[in-house]
Amino acid sequence: MRELFFKCIGAILVLYTGAAMGWRKGNAAMRRVQVLADICAFLGAVRDDLHFRCGRTEEILAAAQQNTRLSALPLYFSDLASGCGLQTELDNALCRTEREIAGVTRREERVLLRGALEGLGGCPAQEEEQRLAYAQTQLETALDAARAEATQQRRLYRTLGLSLGGAAALLLL
Repeated sequence: MRELFFKCIGAILVLYTGAAMGWRKGNAAMRRVQVLADICAFLGAVRDDLHFRCGRTEEILAAAQQNTRLSALPLYFSDLASGCGLQTELDNALCRTEREIAGVTRREERVLLRGALEGLGGCPAQEEEQRLAYAQTQLETALDAARAEATQQRRLYRTLGLSLGGAAALLLL
């Protein structure tokens, strides 16, 4: 009787572990959705600041970063120096951001982010707004596809984790 009790406890723990692993993997699938949503929100904030504030590039990027609530996107635009070293520092900040989101996002999405922000301050404000709007709409399309894909993956991982945990628990009994 005592042996059966310990087997049941072990089976419950194995079932819980399988389910927890499935839940964790399912939640990791949502990270891309969060990063893309943050990128779209940030590009929208940059475009709005560019349209309404018309300040210096480093001020616009810092204000957009400060005014946007980002949960999953690491940005490094708050300490950009003004003057001739701006483009180099902007490139370094973009590289750091791209490195940190490389495992989550696709190459095309990172190229859109870089293309929208890379030459900021080098052309007329209206052209920059159009470039930011284009990148934002492309990324919003990718966001919609990522949401659908993440929902499927979440269900799959959760079901798989629970099923494998249940199978392992049955083997213990």
